[in-house]
Amino acid sequence: MDRKLIDYLPDILKNVTEFNQMMTAEQPELELFWSKGNSYLDNGFILSQDTDTAARWEKILKVSSKDTDELDVRNLRILGVMQGRLPYTYRTFYRSLLAMVGSEKDFKLNVDMEHYKVSVVVALSSKELKEEIERLADEVVPANMEIEVSLWYTTHRMLEIKTHEELEQYTHEQMTELDLR
Repeated sequence: MDRKLIDYLPDILKNVTEFNQMMTAEQPELELFWSKGNSYLDNGFILSQDTDTAARWEKILKVSSKDTDELDVRNLRILGVMQGRLPYTYRTFYRSLLAMVGSEKDFKLNVDMEHYKVSVVVALSSKELKEEIERLADEVVPANMEIEVSLWYTTHRMLEIKTHEELEQYTHEQMTELDLR
């Protein structure tokens, strides 16, 4: 913390040993106060909350998390549940997906009304959220429509339009995650 109590004293008192020792002794308490205050502010927002607050929200909303889930995935899951509000429309489903995934380029939502099918394609970078997106889709999509949630992988057919020179700058792993949509 850059706030030092000694800096708030008049110059004449800064050199007095007793005041110097008092400020040094009280400095850790002030730093604890500021860190607690920042923690309270951060916990007021879903995307910046700590693990204890996330666990509390999961208990309240009856959301289960895996031991392997990172805090940001847990927070996005909580946000997705909180955003699920009636009426469920294409727009609200799209917004919920956007809130969970984080970017429009990381998912694609397609509703085929003629064949009663809803498909969501999620970028490989968001694969931890696939199960949560399936749960959200199951809750939001009408029961008479088929739901398909899949991961976006780059296929050989997508890469064949590129030259070898264009592709040699990528590793194999980077190529499977290329966004060629």
